[in-house]
Amino acid sequence: MIAKIIRAISGLLLIIQCLVLIAFFGILPLLGFSVCPVQGSNADSIYKDGSLAFVQEVSPSDLNAGDIALYYKGRTAVGSEITANDAAGSRITVKAKNGTAAIPYRKVSGRGTSFSVPMMGTYANWLTAGKGLLYSVIALGAVFLVFGISAFCVRDKE
Repeated sequence: MIAKIIRAISGLLLIIQCLVLIAFFGILPLLGFSVCPVQGSNADSIYKDGSLAFVQEVSPSDLNAGDIALYYKGRTAVGSEITANDAAGSRITVKAKNGTAAIPYRKVSGRGTSFSVPMMGTYANWLTAGKGLLYSVIALGAVFLVFGISAFCVRDKE
């Protein structure tokens, strides 16, 4: 009985972890989006600290009023609505907490989406920095091993 519960839980964890990795780091890049972990809070941003934002890499000159521009202030990703695009001055104007702010083209990463995934930015940042990917693969292998052993135990009893 306990082997069936362990098999069900480990199987579910295996499926969830694989789906998250495939969706965020496999399918979205094929659709032209890249993931952007939001680390640090900024009052001007529509994204919350620790969330995972999605950005479509486009030329800043192709952005229009109403689009969401993703740019960086230091190491913090900021997503703000564009109010104007000044191609001659190579800058965009975005909504800010205290009115508007002018952002040079060189700081703009692309067109952001209006949604983000809460708390996944911290995971994505950990996964791509240092030994996070190694630990994630080890954890995935351990869950797969537990699933296999529990499935073997259940099979012998049936």
